[in-house]
Amino acid sequence: MTAVDTDLADELSRHDEYFTARELVEYLERHHPVEGPGVPRDLVEAYADELEYDRERFDTSFEDRLTDARSWQPGNRLYRVSENVSIYPPSWHEQLADTTDLSDYVDVMLESVRAPEGVEVARGDLGVAQDELLTAVEIIGDVDRSTSKNLLKNQRLEGSLVLYAFQNPEELIRLPKEESD
Repeated sequence: MTAVDTDLADELSRHDEYFTARELVEYLERHHPVEGPGVPRDLVEAYADELEYDRERFDTSFEDRLTDARSWQPGNRLYRVSENVSIYPPSWHEQLADTTDLSDYVDVMLESVRAPEGVEVARGDLGVAQDELLTAVEIIGDVDRSTSKNLLKNQRLEGSLVLYAFQNPEELIRLPKEESD
């Protein structure tokens, strides 16, 4: 039987609403340490049981989001990563497993960023939401939120990342534009 961290389960139970399958996987990836990328499915199911989720509804949500795709797919997907599940595709775990260089994360994560239908936007003008970047570093890079914020601050100051607020409180992180000769 998979062991549930009762403190984490208690914290989860204080939320006003049930977590979706994807939200629960994300939470566990951030807060329940396991070996390797992702979290075991039986761990996710054990938390769903501990939290007394409607398992039929939860399992349907889980299955509807689960994919074997190796790269980013649109929608709130869950990815099979070896024997585990993750909110990030296997290709991201493979490309970013050994780095905490946030510019590498932004470069890889731009795969998931799309311009609105019918609008052409240069890749250099696209960005990654700050919170999404910090969560990815926390999960894939296995660093805490405070450390990831410090990494962001340092890389911004050295110029390898650009913080761009686009009339939105959700700040975007971009790669610096390359100078043309």
